[in-house]
Amino acid sequence: MKKTGAEILLQTLREEGVDVIFGYPGANSLPIHDGLNASPITHYLVRHEQAAAHAADGYARATGKVGVCMGTSGPGATNLVTGIATAYMDSTPMVVLTGQVTTELLGSDAFQETDIIGITMPITKHSYLVNNPGKIKATVREAFEIAKSGRPGPVLIDLPRNVMAEKIEQTEDGDIPVSIPKKRHVESKKNEKQLQQIANYMNMSERPVILIGGGVKLSQACEELAELIEKGNIPFVSTMMGIGSVYTSNGFNLGFIGTHGNKLANRIVHDSDFILTIGARFSDRSTSIVKEFAPLATIAQIDIDPSSIGKVIKADISLVADIKEALTQLIPLVESKERSGWLERIAKERNALGKDRAMKECGPAGIFIRDVQKAMPEKTIAITDVGLNQIWTVRSWETRSPRGMITPGGLGTMGFGLPAAMGVKIGMPDHDVIVFSGDGGFFMNIQELATISYYNLPVKIVVFNNGHLGMIRQIQDLFYGARFNDIELGNSVDIVAVAKGFGLQADRVSVEDPGSGIKKMCTAKGPFLLEVLVDPDTYVFPIIPPGRSNIDMIGGRQG
Repeated sequence: MKKTGAEILLQTLREEGVDVIFGYPGANSLPIHDGLNASPITHYLVRHEQAAAHAADGYARATGKVGVCMGTSGPGATNLVTGIATAYMDSTPMVVLTGQVTTELLGSDAFQETDIIGITMPITKHSYLVNNPGKIKATVREAFEIAKSGRPGPVLIDLPRNVMAEKIEQTEDGDIPVSIPKKRHVESKKNEKQLQQIANYMNMSERPVILIGGGVKLSQACEELAELIEKGNIPFVSTMMGIGSVYTSNGFNLGFIGTHGNKLANRIVHDSDFILTIGARFSDRSTSIVKEFAPLATIAQIDIDPSSIGKVIKADISLVADIKEALTQLIPLVESKERSGWLERIAKERNALGKDRAMKECGPAGIFIRDVQKAMPEKTIAITDVGLNQIWTVRSWETRSPRGMITPGGLGTMGFGLPAAMGVKIGMPDHDVIVFSGDGGFFMNIQELATISYYNLPVKIVVFNNGHLGMIRQIQDLFYGARFNDIELGNSVDIVAVAKGFGLQADRVSVEDPGSGIKKMCTAKGPFLLEVLVDPDTYVFPIIPPGRSNIDMIGGRQG
């Protein structure tokens, strides 16, 4: 029986386990949308294509599956770009479908024609222009394998309208070979030697630390890592993307490192004599001044992506391999040690910083976030936007599961939080979902309140409103002589009224005195927005000044 290219596309997507697509239609994607009428795949109509990419990203991060988003040609495709770049920087597996003008119009500057493959080449793992419906099935299969293999990331498939509309006799496998990169197994003698080297250094070291990156979650190696930590009594720190990989209540977790990280984490890394880095690439937000990072430590690095090895920090021992397999083989080689001296030193450092550091470092916003967590079910998934709200949340919310905290990392994308929360809730309907945003990021995708309302997605939304771009205000205040410029958003927008206008329940509270607002939000049926008024002078500390090392964190205005 003959099928259209769109029907073959949707059938293949279903075979790949796709049950959800986030998108927005246009003339050149209509054959696909028409095919969705007879498909079991649910399409969620966002109100802006950028939100479709972020929703697919959030869905993928929460479920571990490949997220799928779709836009039409021209502006529909270009509106996806920021979301594609976000997924690329944070290694999120995603397949992006874009409509395209008919093949005979390609290169003619036709209406809504854009070279989306050329535009996105630096921010995708691979791209395809499908010019023959017979190639659709194999192309989609290969795209999914590439998206989730090795270091995951986004893959784009550009689909001309006539190719989607054309009917053909469907073949079983299509007519292009699938050439998937081979998984890097830990099997060679060289790799075994490197693992033994890592274990030897770990066993001999007096002050070891494990540095956890997002690759641990991507490889689903959280249990293996927890076993290694427990066996070796090894304290650990995380990058922002690594937060939540391991949950322990035994004092091993020192927090996350870097520009806005925990002072304890930065200090202990600086004093360590051996660092095992797993699934992290030593970004500038984690290391600050490279030549002053962990000057006393021998550094070992394990990662699936060879381009991440030694990119920023030169590793003394490096291993390119699947993290889960590497840890499985490393655990038997690591000795069980008490490390009482090192752990006692860490405990003293922790006590010196004080038990009330959440109030000191994140102010009333940190206390507010902890009170929200107490009022929410244990399996609640927290999502952040970017800005002060992100740092307050990742420092204050106690993540208890690998996918319990979702936050944008490498690209630092404002506007990520709200649409990502939609994708998380759709992907994890049995979990409560809450998003913490600032007013700046919230305004960037505020239109998605309409999507949340239309589908009645029970997402809880906290908007910290300080009337400013808070993070930029803090930087201008501390490092630019308080010469404030282009950061005031004002207070003329009634966010509660706007939310109610979109059909959501909403309330407004003060961060210092939320009253019954937290309970009202957390117990509400359906979506709820809580605007939280924050003084613009409420910042986050400590912070590393520009051009300073990780141990040069300042704890207040006076530096």
